Amino acid sequence: EEKNAPRQHPRGLLEGSDGTIWVAGSRSLSKVDREKKIFYPADPSDQWVNDNMIVSIVEDKNGMLWMNSSKGLIKYDPGQEPGKRSRLYDKSDGLPYDGYISTPLYLHPDGRIFVPANYGTQNGFYYFHPGQVPYNDQKPAIVITDVKVKNETFKSDSSISTVKNLVLKHNQNFFTLDFAALDFTDPSKNKYEYYLEGFEAGWNYSGTHHFVNYTGVPPGHYIFRVRGSNNDGYWNEKGAFIAITILPPPWKTWWAIALYVIFTIGVLISIIWYYLKRQQLKQKLVFEQLSKEKLEELDTMKSRFFANISHEFRTPLTLILGPLQKLIPDEKDEQKKQELTIMQRSARQLHHLINQLLNLAKLESGKLKIRCAEHDLVPLIRNYIQSFESLARQRNIELSFRSDRDSIPCWVDREKMETVMNNLLSNAFKFTPEEGRIVVSVVSRKSLVDSQMTNDYRLSTNDLPAECVSISIQDTGPGISPAHLPHIFDRFYQADDSDARFQEGTGIGLALAKELVDLHHGEIKVESEAGVGTTFFVMLPLGGERKGEEGKRRRGEGGKRGRGEEGKRGRGEEGLEEFETYNSELGTQNSELRTQNSELKTQNSELRTDKPFLLIVEDNPDMRYYIRSYFEKDYIVLEAGNGREGILLAREHLPDITVSDVMMPEMDGIEFCRKIKSGELTCHIPVILLTAKASKESRLEGLETGADDFITKPFDGEELIVRVNNLITQRIRLKERFRMEFEKSPDMDSTVRLSMDQQFLQKATDIIEKHLSDPDFSVKLLSQEMALSRVQLHRKLTAIVNRNATDFIRIYRLNKAAEMLARKTATISEIAYDVGFSSPAYFSECFKKQYGVSPSEYKEKS
Repeated sequence: EEKNAPRQHPRGLLEGSDGTIWVAGSRSLSKVDREKKIFYPADPSDQWVNDNMIVSIVEDKNGMLWMNSSKGLIKYDPGQEPGKRSRLYDKSDGLPYDGYISTPLYLHPDGRIFVPANYGTQNGFYYFHPGQVPYNDQKPAIVITDVKVKNETFKSDSSISTVKNLVLKHNQNFFTLDFAALDFTDPSKNKYEYYLEGFEAGWNYSGTHHFVNYTGVPPGHYIFRVRGSNNDGYWNEKGAFIAITILPPPWKTWWAIALYVIFTIGVLISIIWYYLKRQQLKQKLVFEQLSKEKLEELDTMKSRFFANISHEFRTPLTLILGPLQKLIPDEKDEQKKQELTIMQRSARQLHHLINQLLNLAKLESGKLKIRCAEHDLVPLIRNYIQSFESLARQRNIELSFRSDRDSIPCWVDREKMETVMNNLLSNAFKFTPEEGRIVVSVVSRKSLVDSQMTNDYRLSTNDLPAECVSISIQDTGPGISPAHLPHIFDRFYQADDSDARFQEGTGIGLALAKELVDLHHGEIKVESEAGVGTTFFVMLPLGGERKGEEGKRRRGEGGKRGRGEEGKRGRGEEGLEEFETYNSELGTQNSELRTQNSELKTQNSELRTDKPFLLIVEDNPDMRYYIRSYFEKDYIVLEAGNGREGILLAREHLPDITVSDVMMPEMDGIEFCRKIKSGELTCHIPVILLTAKASKESRLEGLETGADDFITKPFDGEELIVRVNNLITQRIRLKERFRMEFEKSPDMDSTVRLSMDQQFLQKATDIIEKHLSDPDFSVKLLSQEMALSRVQLHRKLTAIVNRNATDFIRIYRLNKAAEMLARKTATISEIAYDVGFSSPAYFSECFKKQYGVSPSEYKEKS
């Protein structure tokens, strides 16, 4: 009993008519089993007898127990099912109280039960006959009033009480169901039982609680059932129900399980396939090992053959260079001397490539050794740069050198270092345009770390060894695409193999430079940004760890390397001098080309010379000179270094014929020909394409762009002359035919012409027709409306109909006058004014000169 509970009245004990001893407690009703001598709760599930303080118990004649409690008067029927035995009567049922009292009940012999009034009243006792107490025997209807999922009301299209099937997702398995018995006599005393089939074992008694919570219900199909009673304990056993389906998660659906099965089968098949493949790979590995050994033998034989044939090339090159060196100084004819110089320069370039190939062959065989000695890199690199200064001046390139120290001793092989610098500087000059900039820097690691020079040299100091020196060559060329940077040092790799490649190369120089730097235990890197420039970094260790060993070796050798080293250095500088000489002559020829084209621009006049114009579009100066030598006597020759320059010259000078290479920088020959043939001003110009590609596809590509002829390199000069002359002759005949057709009739549609030429002539005649009666209409006004200069208009009309602009206007007017005369629509004087002649006399003079008869005679004959 609770400490604060009132003292129990002796009437809290009762021996029933059946001998059962009932004991009223502070929060329970218990009974005693006399046989077993145990004391146990009468009904643990009963709400009223377990939640109230029971004061006294009496038994009526029908065996019903009546108890006075803290909540009111309780009727207890021992014969009912547990949980359904008690019934509470309080003030709402007519009692004068519903709270705690300590006065016991009294059973009168006539069956009446006296109930004492509560404290604070003067009413004394109340009594009633148990058999006369009215009962509510109406079984209430049971309904499900609400369903909440995660404390939120489930949304449904209709009332939840009418829903018989409820479908929830796998993550909606936390839900609450509210239900109610539709008996309103005393709703607070209605009682309920519920049962979730498939989840619970049986019915659950909830007393007056009209809701139930479910958590963590697994996916499946369930039926929730609920039944209830009214305030007097009359139960509706049928109750209400709702079917609830909780869907499984996506990973537990049938199709997911099917995927698991398929995946498992796939894994098993993969394991089996892997095992079989592994066995095949083992067999293949054995075969490849044998093949590798054979390939290595074959590669060794190829390298040996490559080295031997490169050596064999030296003999004929020597026999070529030797006689040329004797012939050039003694040659008096400047043209022959220049041709001999081209031959010498080309032979030297081939000799330089052969030397690089031999060095690569030595590197592969491991026979190329370095002999390091301590050298001061600052004056050494400065001397290399000075050799390129004349080339820089000729090409108008800013060449500068800077170093953070006056002296940086480093152990290097001077000859190999010269080859590295030669290749890197040659590469920089090759790709740097005129008025560009090349910066060579020699910087020690300490200066890079201690200052802000890292940003200037675009180099991270974390990449540098502890003691090293960095040599950087930075240019302002077109840059290298990021896709090509990883392969830039691969042998025979070229960053751009298109027909419009800016400079052709073999892909040997950079590969050789990297190999030589690796022999020095150094590192070479490249950083480039398209449109900005490229920077090569050569990082060399200062060589302190090898100094002792190299010093001993050098002291052992004594002084026998004195003159030998100078001799080797001289031979090493030979390639550099050849490159400088070659580029110097190229720069001179390019300068002469610009001067020549400038002079031709100043010599333009409205009337052309007797010599036809020939435009040569070729990026190689020697090839331009070679072609020009065949035509400069009989033609006025214009030269362009690439297709873009050629387009500008063709539009300005309107040449009679064009000879163009296919592989050129900026704009290749195919694109050049396409633009020439698609331009209204230049469509009439014949184009001959020169190419080193002899395939059928290349020839078809060139001819499809409108090229008039296609010649494969190497070509015979005499053949080129014949083809050029033939095209010029055909063009002259075509112009004469156009002229005759035009003079015969002004109707453009009747003249057989190229479509672009026809459009041009139609446009010109339409303009003249519009100003036909205007005597002040002149060549100047025609050129303005045609959006051409007078020179361009003159040359275009001469190229098509072999007439200048003045004759073209006059002939068109005379043709129109002839038509009018034939129709006899007006007098001769009126016709003269109608076609733009200010004087009938001048009209008659011009008409007779054109048609051989006077206007009046022409009119009569017509």
